Amino acid sequence: MKIKARSTKQLKHNLRFQALIILDKIEHQEGYSNVLLNEFLTRSTLSQKDNQLIVQIVYGVIQQRYRLNYYLEPFIEGKKIDPWIMTLLRMSIYQMTALDRIPSHAIINEAVKIAKVNGHQGLGNFVNAILRSIQRKGIRSTEEIKDKHQFLSIHYSIEPWIVDYLFQMLGEDKTERVLASLLEKPTVTARINPLLTDREEAMSQLQEEGFAVTKGHLSPYAIRSQSSNPIHSTLFAEGKLTIQDEASMLVAPLGQLQGHERVLDACSAPGGKATHIASYLREGRLDALDISADKLKKVAEHAERMQLDSMIHIQQADASTFEAEAGQYDVIYVDAPCSGLGLMRRKPEIKYTKTPEDLTALNQIQLAILDNLAPYLKENGILIYSTCTITMEENENLLDTFMTEQTDFLNKPIRAEEISESNILTDDGYIRVWPDDFGTDGFFIARLEKKVR
Repeated sequence: MKIKARSTKQLKHNLRFQALIILDKIEHQEGYSNVLLNEFLTRSTLSQKDNQLIVQIVYGVIQQRYRLNYYLEPFIEGKKIDPWIMTLLRMSIYQMTALDRIPSHAIINEAVKIAKVNGHQGLGNFVNAILRSIQRKGIRSTEEIKDKHQFLSIHYSIEPWIVDYLFQMLGEDKTERVLASLLEKPTVTARINPLLTDREEAMSQLQEEGFAVTKGHLSPYAIRSQSSNPIHSTLFAEGKLTIQDEASMLVAPLGQLQGHERVLDACSAPGGKATHIASYLREGRLDALDISADKLKKVAEHAERMQLDSMIHIQQADASTFEAEAGQYDVIYVDAPCSGLGLMRRKPEIKYTKTPEDLTALNQIQLAILDNLAPYLKENGILIYSTCTITMEENENLLDTFMTEQTDFLNKPIRAEEISESNILTDDGYIRVWPDDFGTDGFFIARLEKKVR
């Protein structure tokens, strides 16, 4: 979308135009919703209420893209429309159908104004005609779609191949529960730093600062915020907590660290797991790797803020080619690069960008990392493998391939007494959390042990 100079002046404080700019970058420039929104909120001079509405509109429009297109189709059939105008129309219909506190006439007037200022009078007239027609005639229901798979794809706005995949894996009822959960507002979860505070004390302090908080379900370190982000709290500034999805908080304890170990975190950015691992170490050492120098800066910042920097040694390296001494590490954590399909609630654009071919390409990277790191683990050492995805190809099937090739690695099943919710354990002793289970990211964790046979 080309932003005209007059738009910059006339629409500077127009929250819907700001939302449109962000949406255009996500939909047409391959931007990431969480990154763009964080950047916007950091520099925004709008009120908190306006900022919250922008976040709601951006996430809502991305989450419901296919459904909004379905609503629009009868009114634009056969018309050639600029991509940014399509985004503007989707944004307007989202507000008209999902935000009942905003009058339709106000939504339409704002959309027309944006089309005129950033486009021209003709575009304004076009947008006005489409939205007025929708206002008069109403929208069609997705219940009219008879094919179940097509209904799920459009109603929950997700690529058909993902629907088919989940259907085969989970069946109809569970698939629909998973898809419905992806349209819910993401939960913000904080993990306490147990070296500096405990959960009860941290919750009390957060409540004093005006945060509405509850205990997490999966981790004794988790605090769920029902209001604003605890990143703005005094506790965060003091290093007493950090932001991390609750499912990923299960990873660090499974290494069964005693405090003296030499540990490798092979894909450590942005630092949530690294700082959690380091909190278990006393005389030990954590080598934190990542391929991205910029992302490693985040790891360093979090480590320093949480007073854990003396235990974490940061190194830029590709985990698939990283070199170390044979048998150097007691525990290796691999939070592998993956399709990220477990993050579809938090990063809804993933629903439209990933393909089945991505799984094959990522498999090669995941196996390359595991194969490269295998010699660096001691005999009887522990390997923790985790992903934020839901596919068998990147999880169970990948580990079967790895253990077939690397015969000295065996599954070391995670036990029910090690976790608070035993229903997230698979028959093989892996952890698999679905997004609808506890409102977390979709997540997978396995524990392997190196045994020379």
